Amino acid sequence: MGLRQQNKERIREALMQQALKLFTTRGVENTTVHDIVEAVGIARGTFYNYFDDIDAVFEAVVHQMNKQIKKVLDSSREQAQTVYDYLYLSFKGYFDFVSRKEVKKFYLANQSYVRKSTYQSPILLALIKDLNRDLRNRQAIPSFTEKHEFLLLSIMLVGSPPELFLAAQQSAMEFSNEQLAAFLAKTFDKVLQA
Repeated sequence: MGLRQQNKERIREALMQQALKLFTTRGVENTTVHDIVEAVGIARGTFYNYFDDIDAVFEAVVHQMNKQIKKVLDSSREQAQTVYDYLYLSFKGYFDFVSRKEVKKFYLANQSYVRKSTYQSPILLALIKDLNRDLRNRQAIPSFTEKHEFLLLSIMLVGSPPELFLAAQQSAMEFSNEQLAAFLAKTFDKVLQA
């Protein structure tokens, strides 16, 4: 990689890091392009060489997080011996990731944006597609007979952990990551084994 390309990568990474910090403390709706470029120390026009707007940099930040989450899920699939193990390890890995202090603050400060991006993320859409294929090929779920039911189950498998995490964070009761993961794993395992 040449010096010019390295510099471009460094600036893009700095923009994303500062955006992440600002989104975490202020929320995306209270962060402006001016705030980000001021924190990075570059001209406003330079921002637009990398991102079209605030939403684009937010999506890039979430995309980077989703890549890390996918690594966790891939590792879970390799370690699992049973369907329950796969579900539990995947959910537990997800909850451990989003429970990290900065990620948790980011999720809580940007809930509606995180929800929206969950179903638009190419990484998560690919995960839903893979789950859908795996579930349909399994064909051991007698209560599901329609193709769309497997797709809806795949969407629930991907969408339930963020919803449960956000709801648990706002609850007066405290739940461990193990409790959250076991609950979802038991719930979906029962559906898959029915």
